[in-house]
Amino acid sequence: MSRLSKPLLTTLLLTLGVTSVAHAELGDIRSRGELRVAMSGEYPPFSQPAPDGTLTGFDADVAREIAKRLGVKPVLIKAEFSSIIAGLQSRQFDLAVASQSKTPERERAIDFLSRPYYYDGFQLFVPKASGAKALKDLDGKPVAVALGTVFEKFLRDQKYPSVATYSGEQEIFLALGAGRAAGMITTRTVGSVAAKNGQAIKAAGPVLQQDNPYITLGKNQPQFKAAVEKALASMRADGTLRRLSVKYLGSDVTVPASAR
Repeated sequence: MSRLSKPLLTTLLLTLGVTSVAHAELGDIRSRGELRVAMSGEYPPFSQPAPDGTLTGFDADVAREIAKRLGVKPVLIKAEFSSIIAGLQSRQFDLAVASQSKTPERERAIDFLSRPYYYDGFQLFVPKASGAKALKDLDGKPVAVALGTVFEKFLRDQKYPSVATYSGEQEIFLALGAGRAAGMITTRTVGSVAAKNGQAIKAAGPVLQQDNPYITLGKNQPQFKAAVEKALASMRADGTLRRLSVKYLGSDVTVPASAR
């Protein structure tokens, strides 16, 4: 979800560029037999709770497939998005498949794979009855975003006067429906799938900014990083990544728009 961490501890770590503690390498993870993967669990259709209590969605199945190709059991962990970077640094999680955008602050704190695993963009969505076509049309009324995301940073950088933060998109949809917000910013894919699934929202105007999320891990794990890179590359090559994208997102967003 394209997000930036907010807790004080994480902010200090990012600001100071503190080197993360030693992390489990590939051999340690294989000896343990488990791959602990963090995601928000509040970001449909990328990750959300299934009726049986497990996590489902594009990010969830990508994580499961990576674990399978590493020969270990996937352990998917629902985490507050704003805690994921600190969790990677402290070894609580081995990997994050959590739709994270690359920023200079994050690069100082954690490692990113060499290329995005999908390609998307920021989009303003408004209630179906709204006539707004752009942020300026909302007259400063609250715009909802998930806490700690690059969507929040975008609005604050734009000096938008009323930014309403929530834990995730599911809470945001409720806020829009109740009239507590005049619009929301999320990715084009998330909002479009929500609209198709019955949320009374529509896109307003063009994409605000491109956004290409990555899979992340703690620093100083070259063997583990290379193994995850290899697993993801094989998923691209054999069509698995594309298949999961079409299944959950309705189209193939695993390549840049110019290559589709």
